Amino acid sequence: MKCTFCGFEFNENEAEDACRGCPIKKCDMSRCPNCGYEILPEPKLIKFLKRRFQHEHK
Repeated sequence: MKCTFCGFEFNENEAEDACRGCPIKKCDMSRCPNCGYEILPEPKLIKFLKRRFQHEHK
């Protein structure tokens, strides 16, 4: 993932760790471990297309 605010790149596990103290459960947002900015989840279609194009270029 890439933070849309600060540009920091991180994986989903790091985002989950940053959200652990949040009282709201199951909000589907991710928190940047660098700056704390909350990011909307990437649509499944976009994830699919990224995976598809990554496999074609390898």
